[in-house]
Amino acid sequence: MFSEYSTAQKVRLNVILKLILNHKRITRNRLADLLKLSPSSIVKYISILMDMGLILETEQQESTGGRRSTFIEMNPAVGLNIAVVFSVSHMIGVLINTVGEIVAEHILSTDLGMARDELLGILYEMLDTLLDKAEGFRKRIFGIGLGIGGHIDPVKGISHEYMYAKNWYDVPLKNLIESRYTIPCFLINDVNACALGEKYYGMGIGVNHFLCVQLDEGVGMGIVANGEIYMGRNYYAGEFGHTRAVSDGQLCFCGHTGCLETVSSKQYILSVCRAGLKQGVNSEILKYCHGDVEELQIEHVITAANNGDRLARNIFEQVGKQLGDKLADMANVFNPELIILRGPVIDGNRFLLESIERVVMNQSLRHIAKDLKILHSEERKDIRLMGINSLILIEYFMQ
Repeated sequence: MFSEYSTAQKVRLNVILKLILNHKRITRNRLADLLKLSPSSIVKYISILMDMGLILETEQQESTGGRRSTFIEMNPAVGLNIAVVFSVSHMIGVLINTVGEIVAEHILSTDLGMARDELLGILYEMLDTLLDKAEGFRKRIFGIGLGIGGHIDPVKGISHEYMYAKNWYDVPLKNLIESRYTIPCFLINDVNACALGEKYYGMGIGVNHFLCVQLDEGVGMGIVANGEIYMGRNYYAGEFGHTRAVSDGQLCFCGHTGCLETVSSKQYILSVCRAGLKQGVNSEILKYCHGDVEELQIEHVITAANNGDRLARNIFEQVGKQLGDKLADMANVFNPELIILRGPVIDGNRFLLESIERVVMNQSLRHIAKDLKILHSEERKDIRLMGINSLILIEYFMQ
């Protein structure tokens, strides 16, 4: 796509775009300073980005007596990206502009254990709908980004394994999408997409070492080390939910037993809570689900725990201990500045957050714990989609 540019030029464009994304508004002089280059040496790269319409110059910086500078930032009017995230119960897709603003959204239901071709059919329906909506905006589409769990190869664009679908092995998603739509397609693990979203749009802005932990239907971790997403040799790093937590535990989707996910996921919490209620445990949780344990939602358990309910607190104390022990191990291994917790299991869950924080600080090495922050990032369904958006923009030049 950019055959007229050398690999070195593509890399430089990639780096400059990352800096603009990270700073939102930045001057040429500041870019040159960060890249350790003279301002004149990056003029041609800025010109390329401006000619493409990806960036624009905005209001001038206040004068300090010298020549006034102008800010450079992303151009929200130049075009759109399509970002899609897979999850167990639904697929969400959006049209999103270069500054991360969602202009259209579409959601389709999915089922646990759905067959490969059926899930692909839902994906095509999603993309067809979003492309139809895009015509109304009369904007170019730079790329399609897919966030999906399991083992992927983002370079080859292959989803090797997706545990929540049947017969999903070595699916060449990039080739399938590009052949069907003739639009560049990019793949990323859904939790890495979350970490990218935090890095460029959330709590991770300006933080070079952090862990982003998603607590939902599954348990995953995105790792940012030295300012970059760490994916490991086979792009499979961060499978936090499949670290071993208990001996002789439940069978996990991955085929092993005793995984952290089996004792800390949303499904686990709801199943333990339902079992307790069915056995006659006295709990105010029944009030929130109107006496129907089959209608129980994670929000009901969280509200009860925050109000001091013993059953809810006992469950979350156990979950907090399991998560805290493992996060302390991760802190000792990676020495992060920040651990970001997000997802429906932690949203509004003051009791669980305090439980996790207490265990991590007690179990981590003293010099690691003293500089470590553990924060809850309020659930935003768009943070992963914003992360995918940044991925498309960053990788666009490497085609």
